Amino acid sequence: MSKKKLSTLEQKLKKLGLVAKAYTDAVAAAAKVNLIEQATAESGYLKTYLLAAGVDSEAAVVESGTGKNLIGKINIPKDFLVKSATVETVATADSPYAGAGVGDKYIDFVINTKDTAQGSETASHVYLPVNDLVDVYTGGNGVNINNSNVVSLDLDTNGGLELTGSTDGQKKLAIKLDSTNANGLALTSAGLKLALATQSTAGAMSAADKTKLDKALTSDDIALASDNEIGSWFGFSAAETSTILTGFSDDSITDEE
Repeated sequence: MSKKKLSTLEQKLKKLGLVAKAYTDAVAAAAKVNLIEQATAESGYLKTYLLAAGVDSEAAVVESGTGKNLIGKINIPKDFLVKSATVETVATADSPYAGAGVGDKYIDFVINTKDTAQGSETASHVYLPVNDLVDVYTGGNGVNINNSNVVSLDLDTNGGLELTGSTDGQKKLAIKLDSTNANGLALTSAGLKLALATQSTAGAMSAADKTKLDKALTSDDIALASDNEIGSWFGFSAAETSTILTGFSDDSITDEE
């Protein structure tokens, strides 16, 4: 039988008193470490990976006892930040937080936390009142704001606007008048009224007064007669008229009572 020829490496190891171990593909495969994803992650974790020697499937992993090939596990934690956030309305005073008023809006943040002692996942709530973020406006004195934040005027069936309270149940528009300078304008139970003007008080002009005003004569409508024309009415000549009028002055003419 022929002897196996030693390789250069084996010869060097032999001189050193060492024996070279022959590694076959099967031996190498048995020693290979694989990273295998576990089908179902460990409780409280997002992913679980198995480190196992000589196998490449989860079914072939032996965790303990004879033939154990599991080296260890790698657990990837979940995201324990905000899980959800919803806008809610307070139904009971001081619940779910102190100072909450019925009808107030708040944001409910659900945050995942992990109980390290128990190894379990729990949910914690953080409440943020919306009133702390924005100014809330309410209607009043003639202005309405509905649940959709639509602003409108408070009108009655006749289109009246109520800016001040009324005792008769009707919605009214309150108007303040300057009585000293109203010039005949007044606010009555029927509404605004402008009285007719008189010789002593200001006010509106009647149709009859307007007709008279349109017919009134002005200086442009009157043609002045000359001295000669006036003299001729009494049978005087121009020379006689001039002589007669020369004897009069404005100061010599007085009005009779």
